[in-house]
Amino acid sequence: MADDSSERDGMDRRTYLGALGAAGAAGLAGCNGGGGGGGSSSEDLGERVPALTVASLGGVAGASSIEQANQHVAKQIDEVLGVPAEVTIKELTTLWNEAYSDSRTFSFHVDLSPQFPSNLDPDNLLYSYHITNAGANGGPNVINYANCEFSELLDEQRTASSTEQRREYVTDALSTASEEVTPTTLCTNTGSSIYRNDQLNARDIGRAGPVDRNPEFLWNTEPINGADAMKSNVTPGNIPNVVYMNNRPSTPWVGTVYMPLLYRDKNYELAAGAAQDWTVEDSYQTFTFDLREGMTFHDGSPLTAEDAKWTLEFLNDNADTFAVISEYPYDTITAVDDTTLRVEMSRSAPSWLSAFVPIWSGILPKDVWQAAGAEEDPMNVEFDEIIGSGPYQVRDFQTRQILAMEPYEDHYLDVNGDLIFRGYSDRQSARRALESGSLNILLNSTNDTNEQIQNALGDKATVVTSDTFVSYELRAQHSFAPSMFREFRLAVSQTLNRARLNAYFNGGSGTPELHSSFAGKNHPWRPDDDGVLTEIADSPQPNPEAAKQVLRDAGWGWDGNGRLHYPPEKDLTPRWPEGSTPCEQPDAFPCVPDICE
Repeated sequence: MADDSSERDGMDRRTYLGALGAAGAAGLAGCNGGGGGGGSSSEDLGERVPALTVASLGGVAGASSIEQANQHVAKQIDEVLGVPAEVTIKELTTLWNEAYSDSRTFSFHVDLSPQFPSNLDPDNLLYSYHITNAGANGGPNVINYANCEFSELLDEQRTASSTEQRREYVTDALSTASEEVTPTTLCTNTGSSIYRNDQLNARDIGRAGPVDRNPEFLWNTEPINGADAMKSNVTPGNIPNVVYMNNRPSTPWVGTVYMPLLYRDKNYELAAGAAQDWTVEDSYQTFTFDLREGMTFHDGSPLTAEDAKWTLEFLNDNADTFAVISEYPYDTITAVDDTTLRVEMSRSAPSWLSAFVPIWSGILPKDVWQAAGAEEDPMNVEFDEIIGSGPYQVRDFQTRQILAMEPYEDHYLDVNGDLIFRGYSDRQSARRALESGSLNILLNSTNDTNEQIQNALGDKATVVTSDTFVSYELRAQHSFAPSMFREFRLAVSQTLNRARLNAYFNGGSGTPELHSSFAGKNHPWRPDDDGVLTEIADSPQPNPEAAKQVLRDAGWGWDGNGRLHYPPEKDLTPRWPEGSTPCEQPDAFPCVPDICE
């Protein structure tokens, strides 16, 4: 190939020249061979590690920060480890489809788990990484992680007989994945909101932060200086119609218009809602709720266990219609008396209490919903008046535009002033509304927007930022080389500048993560002791020498041009054939006969 060719060994000219530049710089520094800090003769080396692709999500919020992070990852893999890497932009659905089909079109990508309240339950957070979801089967295992011990522990926690036993299984599962450097955790994800302190006194923020998923923050924030309402933005899709469970997490309806049996408090813990007390028996098969006496719906009618029973049955009967609601193995749901609800499952269902109840159990008035035809056409229910069970009653609702509420005086909770959510499809419109006073709080803001507002409002604007319960992760594909090798993932982790990545994502307000964990710092199921997790970086700053030493210790080496090579005789066979799944490989995965259906 001619010297001026645009491609060399599958690399574009820019990548090739960059690799030459890195090798040359290393040589000038006396490293004699670039990335490895010393070249090796060809007979001492195995196959050269080929160029790899880092995928970057495009068309999503924060895409530019995500691309910056992925560019940093690619640059470090190239310059420190001697493996040319390029970044390719992929739309969200494209990336997921390629990962879920194990298409092997990229080796790494930066991402994080959604901050959905349902992910506060470990089953929802972790089960997508179960071995049955790996490979070319369309399962939601975005990294194609396949580990028998991890998967068996996930199955065990599903049938645990107590919270303590379940926590032990979850901790062991997190520890197992962490030992394999799965995932490569980068930094915490922060949630940021900005409010006008001349109109609001914000209280009870807690670890959950100032978000619509933190009902205590909503209940206890007080309008001041003549303001009569807390006026917030909301994504229009979160108020699509009066059927609040319309294919997305139920906020901002639950905890406001509808009161759930239990809710997540300001620190993500389960707290008493419409049920003042609850018990769990028979290894998570029997749940009994004692409802608060004297609770009424917004039309004054009594709220009873029969209404709660009908709500649970209505949601479960329509799980196929309400796509985000999972079916549960209900055996019987019984209104023992007006204030006692008993739910019995046909098998253990520990996730039901923490993943379903605080999100979807906002109690509906049975008679009102039946009269409106909910049982015949659950997605198209129309009411003359929206009747709820929460501390706020609806005074104005327009689809995707406004959900305006006022305190319901006959509720056990005393809330401060009206609560108004307005739909904004773009952040700049919401920013201008905050500056003009049409809003007095902007939820889920960004660093750039916060700076613009503070420049406009000065000391009238207060920014509140807190770590969420998920972290940014560098996610490696586990089915094929080189990212299927633990030592390569660990070496990549040591090359990364987590302080810089934290600046990209959080403006520096987050916390660099040095331990591998699917559960973020604030997740209620994060192990109390990080000692059970694997430390995958020495500090927030990159450690190139430590990265190289990880590979040297495993027999990897570099040639005279600074290009990384596998160890001699290294088995590069993918963990399962392309187009296949781990469940089709019982010899490689001994748990397959028992764990795969």
